[in-house]
Amino acid sequence: MTKYLNKLILVTLVSLFMFSACKKSDKKPQEESRTVKYEITGNFTGKLTVIYNDNVTGNTVLTEVPLPFSKTVTYGSNVKGIGFGANSSTVSAPGQNAKITIYSHTGAVLATDTQPTGASGELSSPTIAYIF
Repeated sequence: MTKYLNKLILVTLVSLFMFSACKKSDKKPQEESRTVKYEITGNFTGKLTVIYNDNVTGNTVLTEVPLPFSKTVTYGSNVKGIGFGANSSTVSAPGQNAKITIYSHTGAVLATDTQPTGASGELSSPTIAYIF
């Protein structure tokens, strides 16, 4: 009788644990917004070739861009990283500068860099990047 009772208790407990397991949540985690703003400011008076890119669609190139420059882009959830850079296509005077910045949808700075022009008035800003 005791063996039978022990088996019954064991089967009941196992069944209870199996059927009362954690329920899978139907809620999907809220996705972070992938809207960013690219911006270039400064006193650089020449024109720039601006490049922004992502790991899915590649490069977007804009030519003969004057300052100030601003572009808002919304990326899909499959985009994991972005980059932004600029180089002079026409020169300006030595001693000028340009600041490139990537902002989040809330206005927070995600990445930034400031570069001065060279002795010939040329500007070369290295690509800044952000990983979502």
